[in-house]
Amino acid sequence: MGKITGKNAYLYICKNGGTLKSVPDTWAVSDFTLSLSKDTVEQELLGKTGNYFMAGALSIDGSLTNCRFAASGNYDLIESIVESNMIMISGGVNSSDGTALGFFFHSAQVTGYDVSFGDAGTITEASIDFTILNTKDIYYSAPYIRDW
Repeated sequence: MGKITGKNAYLYICKNGGTLKSVPDTWAVSDFTLSLSKDTVEQELLGKTGNYFMAGALSIDGSLTNCRFAASGNYDLIESIVESNMIMISGGVNSSDGTALGFFFHSAQVTGYDVSFGDAGTITEASIDFTILNTKDIYYSAPYIRDW
């Protein structure tokens, strides 16, 4: 078991077909979440004591919170909703002991862009939700595991 923290995290976002560039510090991303889930398909069987089960579809959803808006790349996120363009999202985190977690999704679609405005005593932020469309193209690669 390993522990990876967000101290050495990195994130890249651009519209599909563009060039992935690191999210600039001016974005001020305060939260990034990925949720992976896989359903189970069940079929009743005749003359058997149990049912037939098999793995269902993989789904990946995510969200991030952006606290600054005068930065390049925000247009790509809003355009993804209005024009139904896909975006690419890539990122990861590295720990000091050599373990790492990384991802690259080339078919993400922004599904929500909620902005909350406040007064001078609050920070204006956007909560941005996205989903991965072509989950059939996702694969797993075993990370390097340090020998203890």
